[in-house]
This record gives sequence, structure tokens and C-alpha cells, in this order.
Amino acid sequence: MAEGAPVVRRLRGSTFGAIGMGRIGTAASRRAAVFDMKVIYFDPLHADGHELGLGYERVRSLDELMERSDVVSLHAPLSHATRNILDRAAFAKAKQDAIVINIARGGLTDLDALHDAMKTGRIAAAGLDVFPEEPLVNPPELARAWRNREPWLEERLAISPHAAFYSEAGYHDIHRLSAEVVMDYLLRGHLRNNVNPGWRAGQR
Repeated sequence: MAEGAPVVRRLRGSTFGAIGMGRIGTAASRRAAVFDMKVIYFDPLHADGHELGLGYERVRSLDELMERSDVVSLHAPLSHATRNILDRAAFAKAKQDAIVINIARGGLTDLDALHDAMKTGRIAAAGLDVFPEEPLVNPPELARAWRNREPWLEERLAISPHAAFYSEAGYHDIHRLSAEVVMDYLLRGHLRNNVNPGWRAGQR
């Protein structure tokens, strides 16, 4: 190996741990499996036997997932139960040099705890597409360190302003899917992907 050359981590044989195994968690896990990563997941909301239809190993606790995962990927909704699910206690259980990815909701990760876990070397790297506050009017310490290019964080943090999906094809999909939802409601009265399930036309 050439002196000073970066060491690339092999994906094959490493463990991808998904927190939440809904549509997006399943899609992300399928992609990880293509690279011969072992997929495990934690999702207490699914009924027993859910794992049988997926072919992935289901773990029964967040601690076990953190202890075993080389990559921890968040795919859970934000709720009282999941807010800061990755906190100091979770990072303390993490496998040494794990990678954390959050493309779900910013409030799932305690960013101060992640900052400390990365600075001490417990967490090797992170990829964040979401933040508790968007846009970042008052950036957390981790974002400030990234912006200031602090040496300890060099090449260890990828940040996107909730736009990692962006591509020409993705932009086309946004327009197409939005039009389909509107047409489905106007023609058939069926409202898909409604984030306010109690809402009805004419109500305020």
C-alpha cells in the first residue's frame, strides 16, 4: 500500500443496521444487500414474523443493533418515542468506528451527542440529509465544525440540506407524483399520502 493512501472500507461482509423497516428502510436495505452487506433491523412496530417475508434478521433491541452494525441507517418516523433515538447512550453502545446515516427526520439524532461520539472516535463518519431545524439558522456544533473545516472532521461528515434526492429524474418524479395525487383525489375522491388524516375538503 502506498504511503499516505486512504484506507477504503470494504462493504462486503459488513453489517447494515436499519432502524425502521417501512418502505424506505426496506428499499435502503435492498441496496445494501446488493453489496453483500448483512442486513439487520430494529422495528418494534411490525408484528412477529415480519422478518420472514424480508429475509433479513430482526433484532429485538436498539442496543443489539448498535453493537452489531457497521452502518446504522435511520428510517423511522419522528414521534415522542423516537425523538433523539440516537443519543449518548445509543452511541456508547455503537460498534467502534460505525457510520451513521440519517435521511429520515432530523429529530431522530441528538447532534451534540453525535458530535462528541465522532470527536472521540466512537463514530467514524456520518451522513446527514436532515436536521432538527431547517434551514440551519442556529447551526449545532457539529455543523459549525464542518463549516469551519476543523481538521478532526476532515472527510468524515457529509451534509445535504434535505435535498440528497435531487437529480433531474428525481425532480421529474416530484412533478409527476404530485399531479397523480391531485388527479386521484379529483377523479376518485381518494387522497393518498395525506399527512393530516383528519382533514377533509372545505375544513380549515
